[in-house]
Amino acid sequence: YRVHGGFRFYERAEVKDALAYLRLVAFRGDDAAFERIVNTPPRGIGQRSLEAVRILARQESVSLWQAAVQTVANRQLSARAVGALHKFMQLIAELDELIAGMELHEAMELVIKRSGFVEHYRKERTDRALDRIENLEELVNAAREFEGPEETVEEQSELDTVSEFLAHAALEAG
Repeated sequence: YRVHGGFRFYERAEVKDALAYLRLVAFRGDDAAFERIVNTPPRGIGQRSLEAVRILARQESVSLWQAAVQTVANRQLSARAVGALHKFMQLIAELDELIAGMELHEAMELVIKRSGFVEHYRKERTDRALDRIENLEELVNAAREFEGPEETVEEQSELDTVSEFLAHAALEAG
């Protein structure tokens, strides 16, 4: 459907956030995706902690993901921050394992559920939060439509479909 007078679908924050999860699962070196979702929904990773990860990434010339791995391994932040960052990284690794072999729309649905978006928006109890949940459901439908007929999906590798969908979403967002 087309929304008149509003953001284009792929420009909506919740859609960008869900796609960023999928991007980071597929490509750990995607610093923009890491920045966008590391604390979305909020999970207790503050700006000082993120800045420490950014500084390490610049110093070591590595991705934010790699810097986060080092930060957690070396316990370079407070115990609370290390725990929150470690939990986020476990979520991404778990999603990576779980979506292997899934169809794109199933993977997108799992990413949305496991990320905590639906719970986060339900707690808000506003019309806008309900709209955000509906937009995330529509994103799953968009992934389903993107896949096309079953025989097309079976001919493509999982990564190709994810990459193509992410490229499609990026083009739609402008």
